[in-house]
Amino acid sequence: MVIDEIFYEQVWNSNTMLRDWLRAHADSSSLDSLKWAYYSINKSPWSCLDENKAFLSTADSAVKLLTDATKPISGWKGLEYRAAFPLDKPRGANFYPADMNKMEFDLWKSGLTDKEQKDATGFFTVIKRPDALLTTSVVESDGPNQTNTSDDLFIVPYSKEYKASLEKATELLIKASDCSDCPSLKNLLRTKANAFLSNDYYESDIAWMELDSNIDVTIGPYETYEDGLFSYKATFEAFVGVRDDVATSQVKLFGDQLEDLEKNLPLDNIYKSDNVSAAPIRVMNLLYNSGDVKGPQTIAFNLPNDERIVNERGTSMVMLKNISEA
Repeated sequence: MVIDEIFYEQVWNSNTMLRDWLRAHADSSSLDSLKWAYYSINKSPWSCLDENKAFLSTADSAVKLLTDATKPISGWKGLEYRAAFPLDKPRGANFYPADMNKMEFDLWKSGLTDKEQKDATGFFTVIKRPDALLTTSVVESDGPNQTNTSDDLFIVPYSKEYKASLEKATELLIKASDCSDCPSLKNLLRTKANAFLSNDYYESDIAWMELDSNIDVTIGPYETYEDGLFSYKATFEAFVGVRDDVATSQVKLFGDQLEDLEKNLPLDNIYKSDNVSAAPIRVMNLLYNSGDVKGPQTIAFNLPNDERIVNERGTSMVMLKNISEA
């Protein structure tokens, strides 16, 4: 649920409000029940199967009650407004200001230091305007705080943007680590907990690649498909399953022989990759997933996406056996 909460927030700034409204009114009619069911599949008011077309109307928008917007009046609950959503899904999701375009971002980025540019285009930050931070002061920090850039835009690390949820996730991961007697699983859970607070996922990604446990866990910000502007920003997801040792041993041959397989593909050599390394493959039966798992379900994923690790170690693949057989 914690990872889900972060993902809902990443998709669109009023997404959690709409979710709560639809859930609360799901029993009002059969149509309201269907709206909630389809929203739960897509985790937004836009349909994954219909090129992100809106399947709800403005009339379905959440009604927000502002009890403190006016002076108390006897018999009146307060000011109400609808948190309407755009018919076109925001290309930048909730990673950037809704009114920011590519040109503004590029112009702003060109005035940053090398480190700030790296942070601005990194997987684990969001871009905000000062009014969203409720401050116009400039903040400099080497730690997990917003980065000083300009009066127009700010860089905020995930560890700060989703602080409350990530602190809760960290607590749960540490508890899970204490319950495990598998060294590699304990290490993964601990390093991932540290990453949620430090915003540095390098060690936890290494720990994920080295995982050798009957319980297979993938959790954190990984895929960047939701960022329709630049594909910079990673969404949170979680997969938990039980490793299938027989199936894992059966596919090990392919993981070990990827270079030979690449060389013998029936293609002209110019289309073949030169740098193909062995890719460990783990097969598991999925028990639980959350976060960016909306719409059609994946049957496998290849991680991590950190270029440093890809260059040093390659990647690992996890195949979801029961999903592929469903």
